[in-house]
Amino acid sequence: MQGKQVTQISVFLANTPGVVARLCQSFTDAEINIRALTVLETRDIGTMRLVVDDVEKAKDALKGSDAAYVTVDVLSIEIPNEPGAFARIAGQMASAGVNIDYVYASAMPGSGMTLGVFRVSDLDTALKMRFLNGDDSSAEDGSSTEDGNTEKE
Repeated sequence: MQGKQVTQISVFLANTPGVVARLCQSFTDAEINIRALTVLETRDIGTMRLVVDDVEKAKDALKGSDAAYVTVDVLSIEIPNEPGAFARIAGQMASAGVNIDYVYASAMPGSGMTLGVFRVSDLDTALKMRFLNGDDSSAEDGSSTEDGNTEKE
């Protein structure tokens, strides 16, 4: 399974009650779906990192909020919700010399998959990798088995 490049929006917000709610409501009003979200805090300023279904509409919604924001390309990977899945991905990236700057993810108990959002040191290399196939490289011949794992000759 390969990851895909997505755009993450990092919004810088006052760390006060209601700020996250108002921002989320502005996305709701604009019919923007939040696919992944994390909020980091310091004493005075919070950073909301999110992946949405429509980045341009989200930027327009943010213009009306007076919140400062930046965008960055990140790696999105659908990960089996099972013990060891993150360890295997982290190991594959380490073997390829790719550092994980940060990651956020969550899954509902009993669900089969987790969406992981990774900020990595080398996005181009990470985008070429096939994850959870038992090694740290892309397929040499491009073939895959029924379960999605790569076969090597």
